[in-house]
Amino acid sequence: RRGHVPAPPLRRAALGLLLQVLLGWGSAQQPGSCPAPCECSETARTVKCVNRNLTAVPPDLPPYARLLFLTGNRLSSLPPGAFLSPPLSPLENRLELADNRLLSLPAGMFSSLPSLQHLDLRNNSLVSLQAATFHSLAQLQSLDLSHNSLKCLKNATIAQLRSRPALRKISLDHNTWVCDCCIEHLVSWLKESDQVEGKGALKCSYPDKIRDKPLVKINSSDLDCSYFSYMTSYVVLVISEIVTFHVFVQCLEQRGLNVIGL
Repeated sequence: RRGHVPAPPLRRAALGLLLQVLLGWGSAQQPGSCPAPCECSETARTVKCVNRNLTAVPPDLPPYARLLFLTGNRLSSLPPGAFLSPPLSPLENRLELADNRLLSLPAGMFSSLPSLQHLDLRNNSLVSLQAATFHSLAQLQSLDLSHNSLKCLKNATIAQLRSRPALRKISLDHNTWVCDCCIEHLVSWLKESDQVEGKGALKCSYPDKIRDKPLVKINSSDLDCSYFSYMTSYVVLVISEIVTFHVFVQCLEQRGLNVIGL
């Protein structure tokens, strides 16, 4: 009697293994799965991409992430939409960007993380901050900017940090603070507010005459504003001379036209 001949056991095993591989490959490519260089735990809602030599934020991070660790990589810059694809709006707890090479933080960089509570940026190479960088972080509770290359905080940036009602812990230690006219707003803020943790340990790195002087003990008489006053006067003088020259040229042109008209 002729009938269906069953596949040999070896062939069935091979087909089963191939099917598992194909199914596994397909699920690994689905959006929201754990990126290859990272370790993920849906139970703990944590994604760790630590010490992976990453130069960009991995795409397709799982949407369940509440804690995202990107420490110890080679991130030197992040575009404004670095955390927009996919949107990580549920990221309510912590974003760790410590021990990278970040030089600046573009405006709108954290616009997709309005519920973020803890932001760690320590041990990077930040030289300045934009006020608009933290505009959307209304729920931020702690901000670590220690061990960077910050020299001054502009008044607009300070105002933005002061306006965060939940932000009660800011770390600014181990930065290269330059104690000139630019530092006045930071000094005033430190004297008035308790938002900055360990503020008494913040010291001037330059100029030499007040090196290592605590910022909270800086007075207006300590700040060398002569250079800035000179530059301001010089700029005003140059603008005045340009305006005068322009008026003079217009007068000559008008006289020339009158003579020609005659």
